[in-house]
Amino acid sequence: MMRTMGLALAMGCLGATAALPMRSIAAAPAWPAKPVHILTPYQAGGSADAMARPIAAKLSEMWGQPVIVENKPGANGILATQTMIKAPADGYTLLYHITGIIQNPLLYKTAGYDPLKDIAPVLQIGSQSMALSVPAKSPLANLDQLVAQGRGNPAGQSYGSVGNGHTGHIWSELLTSEHGIKGTHAAYKGSGPLVVDLIAGRLDWAFLSTAEAATRLQDKSLRVLALSGPHRVKQLPGVATLQELGYPGFEMVGWHGLFAPAGTPAATLRKIEDDVRKVLADPEVARVAETQFIEITGLGRADFTRVVQTDHDRWRTLIRKFDIKNE
Repeated sequence: MMRTMGLALAMGCLGATAALPMRSIAAAPAWPAKPVHILTPYQAGGSADAMARPIAAKLSEMWGQPVIVENKPGANGILATQTMIKAPADGYTLLYHITGIIQNPLLYKTAGYDPLKDIAPVLQIGSQSMALSVPAKSPLANLDQLVAQGRGNPAGQSYGSVGNGHTGHIWSELLTSEHGIKGTHAAYKGSGPLVVDLIAGRLDWAFLSTAEAATRLQDKSLRVLALSGPHRVKQLPGVATLQELGYPGFEMVGWHGLFAPAGTPAATLRKIEDDVRKVLADPEVARVAETQFIEITGLGRADFTRVVQTDHDRWRTLIRKFDIKNE
């Protein structure tokens, strides 16, 4: 009888002990249980910031937690990327970035990260084309004329970009090299001074963001000759792509995406992916995207990861081809 009672008591203790982990797991708070931070690599006012803020506001409503957008500019976006990578891989520090996240390690030896190993793509927000633009007073009325003049002008043409190694610079190098255009590149610190010089005629042409180019079309200070990307932009239906005009090779687009540190739990990534995709369908967010000339894509983790890998290899080929480096 005593042995039976002792055995029953021991089994009861074992059962209670075994139940403790289950109660602990059940009591674990669902993600997110605290504020989520979204880093952006540029100053407030740009297209990345303009999109990140309404997305964060909608996520905050959905999650019942503050979702805080932090502008962390520096080193062409590298500072924000490094900050995100060093954060705990728990989903509470995310990064809203553009194509530069895969271009930077190809341009800067000091980038300090591998975009294919250190970063987890969560969702592609959308894509953006670029607009090959000339001053409104330019005699160049179309792309063929630009190429013909560039080939035949001994003095060459001048073209600008918002920075050495920027997508607009790479497209410019591709256009000049593939079509025998003599030219000189001028790198600017931002679109403001670039556009001023282009409007004034101190530059012959430049690849600009479609949003910037559309604004200048409205005030009739610039003319757009062609668009990069695989198809036309709905806000500029009368402007053909370079591919349509017989100039292939410019089909890649820039994109906006959301990233997390590598090693973030799959369940957390899946929730962020699903919820951000829902937010992108919100009319308010869609309106902001349209004003920024961002075509919403909502590509999930698997598809976006393939885009990151493929585009990384393509940009690497072009950057090496033109020996573009930033130190």
